[in-house]
Amino acid sequence: MKKIIILTIVIICCFIYYNNSKVPYCNGIDISHYNNVFWDSLDSNIKFCYIKATEGRSFKDKMCVTHSKNAKKHNIYVGLYHYFRTDVSPETQFANFKKVADKIDYDLIPAIDVEQDGNDFTNKVEVNKNLTKLIQLFEQEYGQKPLIYLGSWCCTKVISSVYDCPIWLRFIKGYNFIPNTSVKQYAVIDNLDRNYCKDINKLFIKCGQ
Repeated sequence: MKKIIILTIVIICCFIYYNNSKVPYCNGIDISHYNNVFWDSLDSNIKFCYIKATEGRSFKDKMCVTHSKNAKKHNIYVGLYHYFRTDVSPETQFANFKKVADKIDYDLIPAIDVEQDGNDFTNKVEVNKNLTKLIQLFEQEYGQKPLIYLGSWCCTKVISSVYDCPIWLRFIKGYNFIPNTSVKQYAVIDNLDRNYCKDINKLFIKCGQ
């Protein structure tokens, strides 16, 4: 009897692991000038694309306009993202993003990319203050809170100002503790980051641009 119980538990655990390990079919990608996208051969199930627009004070992605036009041509919903820098004021960063965004036809709420590369998260209070202000500027402009991309487990522990925003997580286990998780980046296939979104309707901009 004991062996049967143990065997049953093992089978149940294996079943749970199998179902949790299955990667959902991708329905989105995110790209920048680093990516050479073969648009005509993209999987037809890809429905949305987040494209890097800007970074920090003045960086503007040289491929943003081209990528957005190609995505639109292939009936893929477009969203833009800004790479957050801890050493640049939120006002300056927002102004940089808006200069690019105003020139592009996009469908989805903007995203703020929060990662460790090039950033210093030592002063948590100051980082959260600046990120909170940047989120407010995006919300004032677009009528909705921006999507927040968290690039590492470290970011989820350091950044506390984002948890009332829709969240976009990268390869992070145990992500369910964060409310409002809207997008999960789960794999890199053919040099493109693949993302899964349960309900794309939640990402559409509701107000006029």
